[in-house]
Amino acid sequence: MAKLIRVSDIEPESYEPPLKSRRGIDAKRSKVIYDTGYDNGIKPRLTMSRTIIPPGGENQRHYHVKCDAGMHILSGRLRMFFGPPHKEEQADVEAGDFVFVPQGEIHSLINLSKTEPAELISCYGGVSYWEEAETIFLEPPRKK
Repeated sequence: MAKLIRVSDIEPESYEPPLKSRRGIDAKRSKVIYDTGYDNGIKPRLTMSRTIIPPGGENQRHYHVKCDAGMHILSGRLRMFFGPPHKEEQADVEAGDFVFVPQGEIHSLINLSKTEPAELISCYGGVSYWEEAETIFLEPPRKK
């Protein structure tokens, strides 16, 4: 059975300060668990979040041990960083762009605007809630 999750029903979280995310599809937070009558329920095998990146905001470098990540840029311009520091690559992305980050690849981002927030939708495939991704942060959270 499908389930509607309204963004107004989801509290924003800041697991990557100063970014604010609302986890819309997440078995723990949005209670997206279905009772089939045959087992203890079916959990979604993906998570989806809507994230706001404040002007000039950036997150710390990190990677996901157990999943790929996909992003769709809704608004703003971001600079994305990929790979370890000695081989880091970067790409500027903007509204409408999609970004795929394979499991285990180090990545981070910064909002290129000093005045406007940016927004993106992210999705982790194959995990039912954020903690299952086993995100490893390589530096402390950024302050902004």
